[in-house]
This record gives sequence, structure tokens and C-alpha cells, in this order.
Amino acid sequence: MKKRYIITILIILLTLSTTISPVSSQAFVKNPKPPLIIVGNPYPKYLSLSPNETYTVYLYVADDVEIRETKLYYKVNDGEWKSIYAVRATINENEEMYESIVSKFTTKEFKFTTFYGKATIPSQKPGSRVYFKVVAQDAEGHIVESQIGTYIVSNPEGKRVMVVDPSVKYRAFLENMRFIKEMINYTKEKYFYDMSEYQKTVEFLEPFENSSQSFLREHHWELLAKDYNIIIVSPEEVANALKEFKPEVIILSNLWIKEWELSKEELNSLIKYLRDNNCGLIVTHGTLYDGISWKEGINYLGSTLHIGGIEAYNDESIATLLGFELLPILEGAKLKYAENKPHLAEIPTLLPFLPSKSKLNIRNKGIISSIGLLSFEGEINAAFGWQYLLPAESLPFAKSKVRELKKSVKVRVKEFSELQEKVFGVSLYTRNIYALDFPFVDAILNIQIKDTQVEIPVGTDVLILEPPQEIIERVRLLKAINRDLIDISALSSDYLLTIITRDERHRKDGIRSVYISFEIEAGGKESFGVLKDLIAWASDFKQIQYLVQEPQVVLLANDIDWEIKGKELFEQFKSIGANIKRVKPSEFEIYKNSRVVVILGGPKAYDGIGDYVKQALNEEEQLKIIRGEEGIFIKRDVWNKKQVVIIIAGRDRNQTGAKVLLYQKGINEKYIDLLAEFSLK
Repeated sequence: MKKRYIITILIILLTLSTTISPVSSQAFVKNPKPPLIIVGNPYPKYLSLSPNETYTVYLYVADDVEIRETKLYYKVNDGEWKSIYAVRATINENEEMYESIVSKFTTKEFKFTTFYGKATIPSQKPGSRVYFKVVAQDAEGHIVESQIGTYIVSNPEGKRVMVVDPSVKYRAFLENMRFIKEMINYTKEKYFYDMSEYQKTVEFLEPFENSSQSFLREHHWELLAKDYNIIIVSPEEVANALKEFKPEVIILSNLWIKEWELSKEELNSLIKYLRDNNCGLIVTHGTLYDGISWKEGINYLGSTLHIGGIEAYNDESIATLLGFELLPILEGAKLKYAENKPHLAEIPTLLPFLPSKSKLNIRNKGIISSIGLLSFEGEINAAFGWQYLLPAESLPFAKSKVRELKKSVKVRVKEFSELQEKVFGVSLYTRNIYALDFPFVDAILNIQIKDTQVEIPVGTDVLILEPPQEIIERVRLLKAINRDLIDISALSSDYLLTIITRDERHRKDGIRSVYISFEIEAGGKESFGVLKDLIAWASDFKQIQYLVQEPQVVLLANDIDWEIKGKELFEQFKSIGANIKRVKPSEFEIYKNSRVVVILGGPKAYDGIGDYVKQALNEEEQLKIIRGEEGIFIKRDVWNKKQVVIIIAGRDRNQTGAKVLLYQKGINEKYIDLLAEFSLK
């Protein structure tokens, strides 16, 4: 009886100790654990506040002994941490927040001290980046820090800029990983709290812990927030943010990981919004990274959707919007041959995270006016694979320079490949290194467009596609004019850093787009000065208003070819928006300098047509027509600079008619749209 009485007293004391007394608890709690801290709202919606807004952080602390002190610490930009004592919050003042926190306890049968509290961060001025964390201390002397939350304070009077950048949250979370890991471990045995979401984030971030300065750098969006109304969203928030925020410029910030890929639905909503609102688009660094591996199926490391396959020529993609119009045909071939030729499919089209210490020379000061030469502290992350857009005379220098750099960047490529192995379970080091030998740059430049198929030579392999005729004709035209659709507005001497711009001023639904091959958002004030120039330009789209926006097409044909199929082709061009004129051979000298010339007939065509064809085609191409092997060609700068000459021919007049019919199947409004854009350059 006496023994039972003593046990009862001990149980009562133990119960009291876990809820009230910090002194007696030390005697009765076996292996006391540090506090558990849950921050209910580590980020405001879209990570952005206005200058007049305070931010109230709700928090929950649980401990198996008494909680002695709970404070919220915050700092602004690079300032010192300041502290605010947390005060108790009532459940009904933010019941939804309270329920979202406590609902994750996996049992109701617990006996420990809890504290549901709040602390309010005062309002800050535009251009502020706020970081905050909760720190709790218990009676045992344990001190624990929560995850770090963050937001920026933007200028509500500035242009609306939507930044798609999931790395901001991850970067903040990474700062306090040690404490998060500890809490995950002891919640399983003590607090019975579901931290599976935390666990998922920890597992994702663990490979970055020792390499975050290379592959998860801090992005200083606060440097834009002083002048612009900014929100920062994750890919899954894009569709709603477009409706609610109505941005004037959208920045896709280094979305190089498969997890950060915009889904097909998100891409569709993004592209529709851009077109409907003439919204500016800026894309940085590794957003076009398309890494895949093959092991019993395709494993995606980056995003192939951002480039898109051949469907991108109908649906559009980020790559096509930026002016990288030939990348989708290459991507389509890589995906088609992934199983049979994985050694090619696994080579990235665009390889990110190459270190560059070069300076960026500004070439188009009409777009970038804040600086003439942009330099960086230390090295900046850059991407390789866009160089096929360089002028032909610059490409040999680029090849020489990049191959010189190959030795010095191998270490970073190895680190990147090792990170991929930790994140995705596969290392593509040899493929990544091989990418620097220009296999895909050369493949795009040497692509062969036959009458009914596309052949892409990569080393000793040839990738063959047989897409619909409208895709074949689009690719044939793009091979001739892709470089003309863009402007290399800035370029470094190592040919890794570039800013490529495109202005679709010929279209009613046109946009201005920018591709930045380096991680500009990880730079300082000068880098963001350049970014501000680009935002100003991209948000100021102006459609050209005069009639020259229609493509000026000259159709050269003798009377027989005109009667067989020429008239029909002429009417089709007119019906889909071209400004076209039929010209006879006797009149052609007046029109031979036109921007776009279409010639019907081969080297043996009568009435002088053959002579003009011989001026446009080399002997091998002429023989292909005579032998009936090929009959559709596009040549550049035959009689004038910035000129396109399209030859449609067969070995006789009937075959010429058949080739015209084939060509007709491939031209549509989108084809004419490209001709219009080319005509205005």
C-alpha cells in the first residue's frame, strides 16, 4: 500500500513537471530534448510586402521542460540581427494558421509545455530584404533556431515584375539546416510531429550543403525592389500570380532543376499571358538546361519542356520565344533517339555552371545604357550551348577560346556532375565535358533539310526526323534566318557570357525577350543596373505600324511554271498575309535585290530562269535537282545582303509543279510571320 502511494505521488509530480515547473522537471524528465519550433508563415504570399506593411510571424514551440524564452530575430539586408520577444497569440485571431500547425501532431496524448505565439516585424522601406528566425531556450539550457524566413519590400509605384525563382526559399532554408535536422530527429521519438515536408526539403538540399556558393547562390532581388513592384513565385504559383498580379515583365531565374520545371499547363498559361499582354520576358542562365539520362527509360535532370520538341513549333516554348528557334528540332531528335543513342541524348544542349571571370562588353547601348563594360567580383556562373547564334565569322574564335577554357572549367564540371549524382543518382561528367567540344553547335549549323526529312549530323551519327511538312519548311527557313531574328546585345571575350535580345515588333501579339547566359541575379549593383535596363526595354513593346511589316516577296517564274502551279502559290502567299509580286525573268534585274525571292524552276528552266538558279545554287545542288533527288532550297545573300532566296524546282516542269505542291503544304501564317520578322531586321 505504501509503495503504491509513493508511485502515485511520483506520477503526479512528473505530470506537473512537464507543464509547470522548470526545476523539478530536470529531476523527472529522462533525456530531455531541445524545443521544437514551427514557424507557421515563414514567407508572405509571393515573398513580397509593401513599404507600409508590418509582418506578423506566428510560431509554435513545444518542449518537454519549461520554455524559458522565445524571441524572433530579424535583420534587413546586411544589417545586424534585432530581437523581438514573442507574445502569446490567441487561437481565434488566426485560427487557420493555428490549425495548420497543430494538425500535424500525430497524437493527442502528449505531456509537454507548448507556446503558440506571434511577433511583428516593423515595416521597412523599398529595397529591403528581410530575414527572420525564431529562437527558443528551455530550462535545460537548450537553444534551438527555426528555419529562416524571408521576404522583400518592393516599390508599389514601380513596374510590375514577376520573378519565378524557387531557389530563394531553398536558399533561406539551407541557412539553418543543422537545427532543422536536429528537430526532425527528436520529433520522431518525443514530440510526435509530422515533419515530412521539412524532411523532403532537407533531403533535396543536403547535396547543396557544401557547394551552395557554386550551385545555389543568393539572388539579390532586393536590388530591384527599390524601383520595381516585385513578387517572387515558385513554378506552381505562376498561373494564379499571372491573374492576380498582372506583371509587365516576367523573369525566369535559373530554373535548371527538373523540380523547378514549368509544367505544360504552366507554360501554356505563361505563353498566353505574354502574347495577350505584350509582356516582356527575361530568362537567365540555366533555365534552358535539358539534362537527361537513359536507364531503362528517360530520367529527367533538367527541363526538356523549356526547349520543347518539334511540337514547340506549333505550341511555342521558352526557347522559341527567346529566338533559339532551332533548338526544338535538336531536342526532338535527342528524345527520339534516347534509347538507341543514349551517348548523344545525354549530352546537354545547354550546359550551365561554367565559371567565367571575363568581362561583359555591352554592344547595344540602345538597350543597355547604364554601363559599357560589366565586371564581376570573382567568377560568375555561365552557360554554354547558345553559341550557334554567333555570326559565322566569330564562331572560329569562340571555338578556340572555349577549348582553351575547357581545362580550367573541368573542376567545376566535375563538381556539377557530382552534384547531379547526389541529387539524381547519375553522373554525366563525360557527356558534360564532351558538350564543350561543340557537337550540338556544329550539328545545328550543319543540319541538312531534305525535301521531306531533316538530318542532324552529330559526330559520326546522323539523327533523322520526318516531321510534318510545315515543320520541315519552318526549320529550312530558320536555318537561313535564325541569326537575324536576334541581337547579341552583349558578349564577353571568353564567349561564355552573352545577352541576347529579340523584338517581335512585326506582331500585334509580339513580345520583347531577353536571354542572359549567366547568373546575373547573383551579381551586385552594376549587374542589377543592367537588369534594370533590360526590364525597361522588355516592358516597352511597340508594334511597328506601317505597311512594310508585310513581307515583300518576289515570285520569279516563267509563263509555263506560272500557269502550272505559280498562280496557286501566289494566291496562297496572299491569303496568309504576304505582300507578294509576280516577276517575269525579263523584269527580274530590277527586283533581284529584294529581301525575299522565290524562284520556280531548276538550272535547265527556260526564259533565263535557269541562269538565275545557277547563280544561286552550287553544282552539287543543281545536280540534285536534275537527278530528281531534291527540289527545295533556301540560300542566303545571293544578290544582296540580308536576302533569302527560295528555289523550288524539279527536273522538268511537271516535277517542278509537284515540288511547289509539297512546298505549299509547308507554308502557313507562322511561316509568313517569320518572313515578316526577317524583313524588318
